[in-house]
Amino acid sequence: MEKYKVISLVGEGSFGRVFKAEEKNTSRIVAFKVINKRGRSEKELRSLRQECEIQQHLHHPNIIQMLDSFETDNEIVVVTEFAKKELYTILGNEGNLPEPRAREIACDLVSALYYLHSHRVLHRDLKPQNVLLDSEDGTAKLCDFGFARSMTTGTHVLTSIKGTPLYMAPELIEERPYDHNADLWLGMEKTVMQKSVSLGCIVYELLVGSPPFCTTSILHLVRLVRHGAVHWPDFISEPCKDFLQGLLQKDPSKRLTWPELLEHAFVKGRVVIAENEKSKSN
Repeated sequence: MEKYKVISLVGEGSFGRVFKAEEKNTSRIVAFKVINKRGRSEKELRSLRQECEIQQHLHHPNIIQMLDSFETDNEIVVVTEFAKKELYTILGNEGNLPEPRAREIACDLVSALYYLHSHRVLHRDLKPQNVLLDSEDGTAKLCDFGFARSMTTGTHVLTSIKGTPLYMAPELIEERPYDHNADLWLGMEKTVMQKSVSLGCIVYELLVGSPPFCTTSILHLVRLVRHGAVHWPDFISEPCKDFLQGLLQKDPSKRLTWPELLEHAFVKGRVVIAENEKSKSN
């Protein structure tokens, strides 16, 4: 704790508190996430430590970099790079974004997901609250790996249900086995609850100002996700519409995924691929 000087409170929730802090030796501004151990089960604490274990090995410009982590008697502390803006807040303030800006964010998120999936890591809780924007150049960075899962080499599908409740791909609603395609699905939206959406739904909401499905009824929500049609406004370009239609396929076997996702006209040439991943995409 003595290595850091806390500057101000940035956010607070059930997970704990996030502070803006300064690393004393370098004067670098960092995010300081403090999670109280009290009242948490051993299973929850193991999950938090697993999040740290996964995130400390991730190094990509579109993923928030974990810099340090440690424990005190009462707290778990995670130190990451600092990114001031939340995509969720920008959506709330601006409603929607011009397609060129939405495309930039989409490419940043595709870059992050390709890196994660190449390292056999599923995020499983994609939503605007878990996307931060760098205050310098507006680069989108994926954060919060509390529900992330590392798949072993022999693992092809998962069956446990993770993510914000009720915001799941069709294969999760129906309790079918799933893989990285669940990260690419749209998710679901319930206006009275926290959003939890994946790549397709985030990009759709950036453009339109609302998710593909909006309802306050849980049963109606389930029916829409499983059987409902997505409305396509006229102002969405054909390449963008084709990209989103490929992601919003209800059948995961027909969903746009790797490696064809990298070659889609909407993102081609704009995805940041780490040097050690290039051979995997060929």
